[in-house]
Amino acid sequence: MPILFYNDIKKAYTREAVLLKLRQFLDKTEPQLVYWLQHTWNFQGRAITYKELREAILNGSLNQQIIEDWQQDYTRFVREYLRPMWVKAMDEAVTQLSDRYPTFAYDPTAEGIKDWLDTKAATFVTNSTTTQINAINDVVSKAALIQDVTVDGLARAIRPMVGLTKQQAAANLKYYMSMIESGLSEKKALERSIKYSARQNRYRGYNIARTELAFAYNKGEHFAVKQAIDRGYMGYTKKTWCTADDERVCETCGGLEGNTIELDEDFNFYTKLLLSNPGIRQTPPAHPSCRCTVLYVEVSPPDYALWNAQNT
Repeated sequence: MPILFYNDIKKAYTREAVLLKLRQFLDKTEPQLVYWLQHTWNFQGRAITYKELREAILNGSLNQQIIEDWQQDYTRFVREYLRPMWVKAMDEAVTQLSDRYPTFAYDPTAEGIKDWLDTKAATFVTNSTTTQINAINDVVSKAALIQDVTVDGLARAIRPMVGLTKQQAAANLKYYMSMIESGLSEKKALERSIKYSARQNRYRGYNIARTELAFAYNKGEHFAVKQAIDRGYMGYTKKTWCTADDERVCETCGGLEGNTIELDEDFNFYTKLLLSNPGIRQTPPAHPSCRCTVLYVEVSPPDYALWNAQNT
């Protein structure tokens, strides 16, 4: 690879450019994933019967068949919608390298990428199912202690909560009961709690969509940079954490802004995300809905002899 390739053909690769590219991708793609998430939750809500919810309230927990059905639903969601979106995010991130190095061809089948996707898929299914079980079992156990509303009324109130977190479902049940206690009819209280659930559902959908897409986007670029180094397109490279640099940046990400470390080193931060997520601290996100990304900085030029050996 002639020296001209390193000095002149590389396009601008700045902090502002990488942040803008991530933001544009998220803005364009998030709504699609949110739609399929809500579709899945609505399907699960319709599939669970009032009889099953009444029995759950009386027994204090969901039956095993419902739990197994939810796990299958999430497995199907990941296979048909989420995993293809992860791949799309990774492919989009790689275009930054393709712009810089027109002859670079990213290999999505390379070692490590399939393992990352498989592990991420299993983690998502397990976490989503567990979160949903905990949320509904929690409101079911609370509902079992309520005497001012019929079991049928409570079952109708709980059904729209499928898909919410434990905290969201608890807040929804509290909202529903506060309306009943203020004298509102069960019918009116249910109508309002369903609207509240829809808002909560949408908020959670966007939270998940942004987190999952950003995770895959940043990991895709990380894998691609390693491939570019191995093939002689890039030299010794480090990575720098980049925040959105606005008033919404949290304390954790603000503290990481500008941190530069070795390519395979972990950034040092506390996260509420599952530590079982593969490569959790190698790249953003640091938390749900994190908008950060990484700037890869070549410290020294590539080995042109290596490039020639790999690409001629």
